[in-house]
Amino acid sequence: MSLSPCCNLCGSSQGLLRCAACKVTPYCTRIHQILDREKHASLCKAVKRASSVVERGEQALRDEPGDGVFNPANPFETSVGHFWEILSTRDYMRTRFALVEATLKLKSFDAVKSAADHIRDMLRLCRSDNMGLRDMLPALYLRLGRDQDAYDFIKWFETTGHESDYDWGDMELPYLDVVNADVFESPSYLCGIYHNVAFLVNVALLKIRLLLDLVALLNAGCLRPKLPQELLDRVKYFIPSTEPVRKNREVMSMVKYTDLIVKLSSQVDELFSAVDKQNKYFWPALLNPGAHLTARISAYSTGSREDMQLKLQYCYDSWIETPGSIDFIRTMSGTKK
Repeated sequence: MSLSPCCNLCGSSQGLLRCAACKVTPYCTRIHQILDREKHASLCKAVKRASSVVERGEQALRDEPGDGVFNPANPFETSVGHFWEILSTRDYMRTRFALVEATLKLKSFDAVKSAADHIRDMLRLCRSDNMGLRDMLPALYLRLGRDQDAYDFIKWFETTGHESDYDWGDMELPYLDVVNADVFESPSYLCGIYHNVAFLVNVALLKIRLLLDLVALLNAGCLRPKLPQELLDRVKYFIPSTEPVRKNREVMSMVKYTDLIVKLSSQVDELFSAVDKQNKYFWPALLNPGAHLTARISAYSTGSREDMQLKLQYCYDSWIETPGSIDFIRTMSGTKK
């Protein structure tokens, strides 16, 4: 259900070496790197160029003497959390986002991890997130198999970060400090009219991933009469693809999964309806993305077609990398008609 480090040509996970230029594309042998060079070259050069621009921009900001009024000296030391308030940092933040976009076109595990790390650090530099980066990160975490991190991130923004009196300028306040939130809990707190459709979509996918794992564990129960319990437990350990299921001892020790499957199915249904209310274009576009994935969005309003296109572009890869998830939505869409 998630990406894993592997050769960009053959998919092998053995003896990986990374491209020295982009640093995020692995190959199992030098020969495979050469064979893939023509396909890889243009994307690789784009990442290398973008990285150079970011490095020069960062050094310029670190060398900034400051004017004592609008532009502080070295904002990386003096203005962490407030970057967008400082005009001289905005070009740097834009070029770093351009690096994220270029890196994600490579689609490798390392590329997604690099992009996620950049976004998380950009949020550290600018807590108020004037660029809307929060909408991107959960899907990247899901692609990396970091389902718990995705949920913790969303939970913070939709609880503490959703409070009207939270002071984004106060660096002493807790920030993204939710850890190991209950991924099986009700999503009702997310489903209000003013909540983020990007978060709803990502939690829907996360719940579907959990549900698919539970169904697989339920199906493994047919082995119970044929295998000793100790061997069955070992087999079951390798079935879930999500860590929240695999590391949950209570779930893994269950004999009957029906009640939990029914509970999660109901939650997915609630999330499906909430997404549809927030943006009626999203589910149909997920099933038939077409040109939506390459549309260029300069401006959008909540609930608009352009809003859908932006959110779809952020999360589509996480859906196609989860086998069965889009078919799940296709079935639900047919049922709802």
